Amino acid sequence: MKRSKSILKTAVMMLALLFVMGMTLGVMAASAAEKYPAKAVTVIHGFKAGGGSDQLAQVTQPFLEKVLKQRFVNVYKPGADGAIVWKEVGKDTKPDGYTLTTCLTPKTQLNSMVNANAGYSMADFEPIANMIFDPGILVVAADSKFKTFQDLVDAAKKAPGQIRLSHSGNGGDDWYNGLMIAKLAGISFNMVPFDGDAPAWQAAAGGHVEVCTTNVGVVTGLVQGKKLRGLAVYTEKRLPSISEVPTLKELGVNLVEGSYRGYLAPKGTPKEIITILADGLEKVSADPQHKAACAAQNMVPDFKRGDAFKTFLAQEEEMLRKIAKEMKLIP
Repeated sequence: MKRSKSILKTAVMMLALLFVMGMTLGVMAASAAEKYPAKAVTVIHGFKAGGGSDQLAQVTQPFLEKVLKQRFVNVYKPGADGAIVWKEVGKDTKPDGYTLTTCLTPKTQLNSMVNANAGYSMADFEPIANMIFDPGILVVAADSKFKTFQDLVDAAKKAPGQIRLSHSGNGGDDWYNGLMIAKLAGISFNMVPFDGDAPAWQAAAGGHVEVCTTNVGVVTGLVQGKKLRGLAVYTEKRLPSISEVPTLKELGVNLVEGSYRGYLAPKGTPKEIITILADGLEKVSADPQHKAACAAQNMVPDFKRGDAFKTFLAQEEEMLRKIAKEMKLIP
C-alpha cells in the first residue's frame, strides 16, 4: 500500500514538473517573440540586385524597419533561377525568424515543379505575407526595329525560333509568360534565360537579344526615359504612367499575368514570430507612402497574410501544375 502511494506521489510530482517546464518554455517562447526582432533580419534573394525580388525589398523594407524598429539586410545570391536560395532557406536555415526569403509567384512554385534539381518545395516554408502584384511587360531596345508588337509577331513568323527573348530564368513568371505569348500568338522564340530581371532587360537594352519579357515595376523608369520601348503590358487596362504601351488583350492575345511578391520564412519558424512579421507588413501595406512608392513603379499593393496567403499559394500551384502539364513541361 505504501509502495502504491509512493508511486502515485512520484507520478504526481513528475506531472507537476512537466507542467511547470511546459509553462516555463511557453513563457520563454512568448518572451522571445516579444523581443523579436532583437537583431538585424537577413533577407536572402536568389537573384542579382535590380530585379523583381529586389524591387519588393526596396519599396517595402524601409517602411518595415520603421515599424519593427530593426534593420532588414538584403543579401543577393543569384543562381539556378533562385533555387539555390530557396533550398538554402527552406532546408538548411535555422527557423528563428532572422533569415527570410522572398516568394515570387509563380516563379517560386514553377521552379520547384519544372526543375528536377531544384531541391525544395513550398512545403519547406512558412508563408508570411504577400505584398504586391507586379504586371508583366514585353520590351525591346529603344532603337529596335520592332516598333510594335505586330512587328515582332510578323518577324517571328518569318523566322520561327530565331527571335531571341530574354527572361529572368527557367521556371519563372517571365519564362512562363514568354511561352504563353508564343503559344497564344502562334509563334516561337529562342528563349534565353538570365539570373534575374536586371541582366535580362540589360541584354535587350544592349541589343544582345531582340526582346525581353519582364515586369513593369522593374523597367517603368527605363520605358519612361526612352531607354527601352514597351511593346505590350499584360494587364486588363493600360497603365497611366506608360499609357502609350498597349495591353496584350487589346492586341488580341488574352493574357493577364505578372508576379506576386511576398515573404517566406523557413518551416518551423515560431507562429509568434510569423505573426509579428505579418502584423508589421500589414501596417506597411496600409501606409499611404508605401502605396505611393508602389504606384510610382506601377506595382499594385496586394496584401495577403496567414491562411489567406497559404490558400492563395496552394491554388496558384494547382493551376500552374495543370498548365505545365498541358504545355508538356512536366509529366
